[in-house]
Amino acid sequence: MQSSCNKCGLEFEPYRADDAPAYFTILVVGHIVVPAVLLVEQTLQPEIWVQMALWMPATLGLTLALLPRIKGTIIGAQWLLNVRN
Repeated sequence: MQSSCNKCGLEFEPYRADDAPAYFTILVVGHIVVPAVLLVEQTLQPEIWVQMALWMPATLGLTLALLPRIKGTIIGAQWLLNVRN
C-alpha cells in the first residue's frame, strides 16, 4: 500500500477510509446488479446457471472496478473537508 500520492506527494496517513468504501461499493453494485437480474429474469427467463454465469462475474468485475475509485473519492472528500485522523 502506498503511503503518499505519486503525483502531488500528499501523505495518506492522516486520512482513513476504514470500511466506508466497502459499504458504498456494496450499495452501488447492488443497485446496479439487482434490478438488472430482475429485469433479465422477468423478460428472458433464462436457466439459473445462465443467470449465475452472467451475474457473478459482472458483480465481481463491478466490485473490483469501483472499490478503488470509491476509496479515492472518500479520501478526497476527507482532504477537501480537512478531516484528519
